[in-house]
This record gives sequence, C-alpha cells and structure tokens, in this order.
Amino acid sequence: MEWLALLVAVLILVLGVLLISAIPLVFRRHPQRNLGELNWGIECEDVSFTTSDGIHLYGWWFPFNASQKTIILLHGVAGSMDPDLKYVPELHTAGFNVLMFDFRAHGRSAGRITTLGALERKDVQAAVGYALSRGSSRVGLLGFSMGGRAAILSASSIPRVNAIVCDSAPARLSTAISKKLITRKNPAWLSHIAAFLSLAGASLLSGINLFRAEPLHQANRLSGIPTLLIYGGKDPYITSSEIERMVSAAGEHAQIWIVPEAGHRDVEKYRQEEYKQMIKDFFHKNLQLLPEES
Repeated sequence: MEWLALLVAVLILVLGVLLISAIPLVFRRHPQRNLGELNWGIECEDVSFTTSDGIHLYGWWFPFNASQKTIILLHGVAGSMDPDLKYVPELHTAGFNVLMFDFRAHGRSAGRITTLGALERKDVQAAVGYALSRGSSRVGLLGFSMGGRAAILSASSIPRVNAIVCDSAPARLSTAISKKLITRKNPAWLSHIAAFLSLAGASLLSGINLFRAEPLHQANRLSGIPTLLIYGGKDPYITSSEIERMVSAAGEHAQIWIVPEAGHRDVEKYRQEEYKQMIKDFFHKNLQLLPEES
C-alpha cells in the first residue's frame, strides 16, 4: 500500500501548490481612501445591496434630478471604488445618475475572495437591480480593467443593460498573469506555469472554471449590446490578436478605440478630453429613452 500513500501525498502536495498559487489572485483588497473628492456639492447617498449568493455590497448613489438614465462604475482590482470618484462630476453634469460600489472582497464590501470578473458577475447584476429600483429605465456599465471584465461577463444575462464601455479589460487572465510575471523579469516558461497554477487554484476555491469565464470566450454574447472597447497599444496585459478576436465576436454593435502610445488604463492620460467626450457621447447615444419612457 506504499504506492497509495505516495499517491495521496502527491495529491495533497499538488492541491497545496494550487491553493498557495491562487492567493495572489483571490486575496481580499482593502479600500483606497480618497474621500476628499466628494466635496463637489453633488448629492451623494450611502447605499447597500445584496447579491444573489448573499454577499453584502457597499456603494454610493449620485442622483441627477429625476433622470431615468444611470451609469454604473465598475472599478479595477486595485482595492476599491474610491479612485474612480473623479469620473462622477463629468457624468453627473451630463445628466446621468451615477452608481458606484466596491466589488466583493474589495474595500467596504463583504466577501472573502475575488475572481477578477467571474463571481463579480453577480455583483454587477445586483447593482443593476439597485439602479432599476431607483427608477432607472436605461443602464450603462463603465468598467475599468477587472470591472470591464465583469461587465462583459455579466451583460448578456442582464436584459436591462443598454450600453457598455470597457477600459483596458484583460481578455484572458492567463495572458494577463503571465505577462505581468514576464515584465518582472521571470522566464516566460515559468510565468506560463505560474499563471496556470494560479488559475487552477482559484478555480478550485471559487467553484468556477476561470479558464472559460473569460471575455475572450464570451464576447459573442454581447451581440446586440452597444459596446465600446478602449485599449492602449502598449497594454502589457492583452495581445492584439485577443483584441481582434473580442471585437469580431462582439459583433456589429461593438467598436474599438486603441491609443498606440498608451498602456494599461492610461488612455485618459494621453487623450484626456477625447476620452471623456467619447464616453459621454457613447452613453448619450445608446441610453436614449424610448418614447414610452419619456
């Protein structure tokens, strides 16, 4: 029976390696405090809502008069919604309600693990439900990096999402993880192995196949939903072929804007006014009220 004991030991070792490898991906992120920017004279409400799997989420609601059009901000993996407060005044002045919240296992919200988009689909669904409960009839999603991934993965299952803007959404986590490790001077072969182990471990912890829960594989479900994909030509976390495949799969309602000199999530840095105007124009066009809603 020595072979059986050896097999059990190997399995335990492999399981341990997978779970340890997943820690950098799934660990809880803490808030990035940035509350000073709330002093704009814009009404702000602390709000909360609960996902279908019982995760309590915390957010802010910025109402605009009696507007029925709402834009939901979906933050990146850095820690919390706080850094994205800078987008609120521009969108609010343009006539939109704005809802922002901390994803599960981020900031002030509950939850113990993050999956960078897969489980976060439920968070987006809960946020859209909250916006609808506040009288919204047209809803747009503005997602940054991880938030863009969550927007793409969730939109097809939420009939009330009318438009999506994704800024720097990685198409595949395996690509993003391995490329990040390579930029840190790790050998390519080792980086690819580490990315596989990390995703395998996170899949075990979350109960979701994270190799398949990817925008690259699910962009075809966006067909019919106006979608604007924004990328930097020097973004290290995605390849040009992945971008081409996503745009092709998303169909005729998808458009792409690539800024050659920009990297990950810094298109705004190079084209600030154009960036703001393009997003506002896109939402104005695609969140118009139907005659019966006016």
